[in-house]
Amino acid sequence: MSTVEDLRPPHAVSVPIPLRWSDMDAFGHVNNTAFLRFFEDARFTAFPAAGVGADGQLSTRALLAVRHEVEYRSPLLYGRHRLTIHIWATRLGTSSVDVACQAVAQEGDQACVSAVARSRMVMVDTASGRPRPMSEDERAQFNAHLGTQVQFRGW
Repeated sequence: MSTVEDLRPPHAVSVPIPLRWSDMDAFGHVNNTAFLRFFEDARFTAFPAAGVGADGQLSTRALLAVRHEVEYRSPLLYGRHRLTIHIWATRLGTSSVDVACQAVAQEGDQACVSAVARSRMVMVDTASGRPRPMSEDERAQFNAHLGTQVQFRGW
């Protein structure tokens, strides 16, 4: 088995995410829909350019999701596992960025990948709702954590 750090891809930011009882479904594991919230929480923590200022207020720009793709690999169990999201950028466009996520379930000192995901995000002006180019500061946040694309298993 591996540890959380063994599984961290180069350039990734590691964000611990607390699990809530309400994340669990009737089958006793964390529901698949909760993972999108975990990935979003990690994105806002790792990349402040996502649209929230240092004071916690919404800014005049926001990074909006236009696509998510998630592959679930092993159950995540409330009360048994601790969760860490590894997150990094994989492609940086003029107004868009592709972000990869890896959800790591930890039990004791052992860890395994519970899910992987990739998302395309687009920077928009909040007043007009239209895409706008990222500033150099916004781009720098993602460039510092630019890595390779997440690998999905075949169908």
